Amino acid sequence: MPAASFEQVAGRSYVSRGPVNVGLYDAGDGSAVLIDSGNDDDAGKRLARACEAMGLLPSLIANTHSHADHCGGNAYLQGKTGCGIAAPRTEAAFIERPLLEPSFLWGAYPPAVLRSKFLMAKPSRVTDVLDPPCELSKTGISALPLAGHSLAMTGYLTPDEVFFAADTLASPEILDKYPVFVLYDVEGQLATLDGLLRVEARWFVPSHAPPTTDIRPLVERNRESIVRIAAFLLETSVSPASPEELLARLATRFGVELNHTQYVLMGSTLRSYLAWLVDRRELTSRLEDGRLLFERA
Repeated sequence: MPAASFEQVAGRSYVSRGPVNVGLYDAGDGSAVLIDSGNDDDAGKRLARACEAMGLLPSLIANTHSHADHCGGNAYLQGKTGCGIAAPRTEAAFIERPLLEPSFLWGAYPPAVLRSKFLMAKPSRVTDVLDPPCELSKTGISALPLAGHSLAMTGYLTPDEVFFAADTLASPEILDKYPVFVLYDVEGQLATLDGLLRVEARWFVPSHAPPTTDIRPLVERNRESIVRIAAFLLETSVSPASPEELLARLATRFGVELNHTQYVLMGSTLRSYLAWLVDRRELTSRLEDGRLLFERA
């Protein structure tokens, strides 16, 4: 992997571009706040070297959520620098106890194939538990709730009006590659997309898309993705089908080759859509001969 480097977005707000964009806010006293930490120890090491090149020492990591690609560098950076870690309350439990993530997706103690670093970061100690909206540890950074992608995902708005928007948005390239983007709460995601248009920021830095001053095209592209998946589920549920059958149809329709990890991620996302469509009374559900079936209302 190439060395990490931080490029200025505005003022004292920077981003290290990569598979997951990592933010940095220069506190002005030789310390820095990192926004997320990459996916593993190697990412943590690269970020530490990039901070050293700027003459900065990370004093705090502000995690947007607990998925391993966002907090995988926590353990290395905390061990090396003694930095604090801030996270939303619910996400903090998963960061400190990573086994919760594959257990949550599997619905029980997960098999070994799911106990991998892709779903489980190394544990780290959360020192600042957040209940957004709130200020982040007297840094001048605002923590704002971003429902949808995970249980309690949070974005961070710096004093430079740079908003690190986490996984609220994916680039068109990501959506083409992973058309069923992981969602915990579909209704929450749609509300968050609406809310992004009201955030007063000069720059938006999604975790999986380039920084931009105009968030509207990305918002609409991500909204279209949700509408398309919902429409397919309604179309294919003319006759009763189980979640397992619907998952197979969804994977076939959108060209997703399922491995064990994709199976639980897409399966969890499918159930989020089903719950949302049932609550909207567009689908009905019933138990029949020991099977849970969904059908268009």
